[in-house]
Amino acid sequence: MLKTHYAPVPESYCDYNGHLNEGYYLVMLSLATDTVLDAAGLDAESRNALNFSAFTVQNNLRYFKEIYKGKRLTAYSRVLSSDKKRLRIWHELRNEEGTETYAAVECLLVGVDMASRKSAVWPAKVETIIRELQASHEQYTWPMGAGNAITQPAQGASV
Repeated sequence: MLKTHYAPVPESYCDYNGHLNEGYYLVMLSLATDTVLDAAGLDAESRNALNFSAFTVQNNLRYFKEIYKGKRLTAYSRVLSSDKKRLRIWHELRNEEGTETYAAVECLLVGVDMASRKSAVWPAKVETIIRELQASHEQYTWPMGAGNAITQPAQGASV
């Protein structure tokens, strides 16, 4: 898996409940998306040279545990699937040791030709690397919750 390491959570990221504000979970995990894109050959230099990027079109973020000021975290990321224009990735925000998962997000990205700003097929080199990453990540167990969407409890069910 690919890893993104973070500085300790600053107090400014915490809300009035004393824990990490929900928006900062996604901010941190979006940096993990950059780690995946860099590994796939779409780092800043390559994006400029290719005039190509990737845009996130959907996220499904799940929160499992509270995170407090000073906590050191690492994102563990993997490629779940891909096709000629799309990339589906999974991130887990874990403690520094990697033994506790605090949140997970499934992301769907599309390749974008920056000249037209429309979806486009991955450049050949990028597509090859994405497929290699995907193949190397198939050794891991399919993440629990991948492919799930928000569901409504049965009528009359209480929480």
